Amino acid sequence: MNKQTPLDLADLNTTTAADKGFELELQHPVTKAPIGVFVNLLGKDSTVFRDHVRKSANDRLRKQAINSRRNKEVETPTIEKIEADAIDLLAVCTTDWRGVTYKGATMPFTVANAKTIYGELTWIREQVDEAIGDLENFMPA
Repeated sequence: MNKQTPLDLADLNTTTAADKGFELELQHPVTKAPIGVFVNLLGKDSTVFRDHVRKSANDRLRKQAINSRRNKEVETPTIEKIEADAIDLLAVCTTDWRGVTYKGATMPFTVANAKTIYGELTWIREQVDEAIGDLENFMPA
């Protein structure tokens, strides 16, 4: 009789895998050819991602509770605020990059620079967002 070793669910810990990160090579927005620009990312199951989402949600809830106690109207989020929050989340999940030249100058990695790039170049933001959400980038099958 052939007994297989049972699967240890700890080997499928998505948080551990997402915390290790992944290097994404950006692709040209039209041709999809690799462009030699690399972005290091944490995944949607990472501690950083989840902590940031929790903090943002708690801040919103706290603000709503304060406004409610003061009989103030609850602020309705604008699309600009939602977009800015999404850019902030992508930027905190970016840990480094290389090969980035923007407007004729080498741009070193900082969270502020990531916010600038993601805010101004939606095709990059879309690739980064997709990569962060794709568990296959962080875990082997």
